[in-house]
Amino acid sequence: LKDASVGDQVRRARREGNDIPVVALVGYTNAGKSTTMNGLLNLFADRPEDKQVFEKDMLFATLDTSVRQLTLPDNRKFLLSDTVGFVSKLPHNLIDSFKATLAEAANADLLIQVVDYSDENYPEMMAITEKTLKEVGIENIPMIEAYNKADLREGTRYPEVTGQRIVYSARDKNSLEALTRLIKADIFGQDEEHTYLIPFDQGQLVSYLNQETVVKATDYREDGTLITAVVNPVQKGKLARFAVKEEV
Repeated sequence: LKDASVGDQVRRARREGNDIPVVALVGYTNAGKSTTMNGLLNLFADRPEDKQVFEKDMLFATLDTSVRQLTLPDNRKFLLSDTVGFVSKLPHNLIDSFKATLAEAANADLLIQVVDYSDENYPEMMAITEKTLKEVGIENIPMIEAYNKADLREGTRYPEVTGQRIVYSARDKNSLEALTRLIKADIFGQDEEHTYLIPFDQGQLVSYLNQETVVKATDYREDGTLITAVVNPVQKGKLARFAVKEEV
């Protein structure tokens, strides 16, 4: 498990270099975090068969922090991490390793607390999750409450979205699409559309915009490439000197 924290650092460095937001799945053990992640990968990963995470109904099925990149149909990208499941009484010898696996969650832009809605003790499990997050210093990060396994709860309608709360089934495509819309609204809510004039000697920036942003229009001019794209705040800062102040 200590080696896993090194992997987390490498992944964080790569994410920070690519300006890709991170979404972390957290929650009590066996709530369905890995099932949720695999469902999203099936929808949005290029090769889902190569990117599935271990999924089993057992204590600590996920001990490492699995991180995968998802690319949505509009070319927006984010990293999704699946963290270790929480328990009420963590064995003392696992405390340090447990905290190490949560390093990715501490650097996330959004947390999704996955809850086993079919378990009558789910409120207690949520309280334990939130208490554990606070104890390891993970606070003040936006969170979606995702009430999973609604298909096992008789008479429950799903997917149902209310604010930052979703009742869903990780095995249902409509549910996963509804969850994705919630994620998009949160992590891409500050994105803005801007126009940039990229000089021909900065061709790498044209590639960057096409690969990492949502390009709305491209026009090849005598003095460079005019690109209108939807960018996040970090990308906006990096590209500020190429921004077109008024319509060209």
